[in-house]
Amino acid sequence: MIPEIMEYIMKTIILWDQTSNDLRQRVIEYLGEGNGYIEASQIFKISVSAIGRWYRKYRQEVSYFLKRRGGSEKKIDLGKLKEYVKEN
Repeated sequence: MIPEIMEYIMKTIILWDQTSNDLRQRVIEYLGEGNGYIEASQIFKISVSAIGRWYRKYRQEVSYFLKRRGGSEKKIDLGKLKEYVKEN
């Protein structure tokens, strides 16, 4: 039971990070084609304000990737978790 849960958690963490950046990239490319915020909001099912923040950040920093935030270290070492899931 535990290995299945750990594998699910690991996949969820990885997919969330990839999806987040991928979605931002697709939205920004859509806006770059001359489409509007409201249209993008309806197509990608994201609020207009979030799209506006992403696009402003992209224009200022020429990057759509999420910034690493400060704070405490992760309680789970992802590398060790990957090894554990592969072994079990």
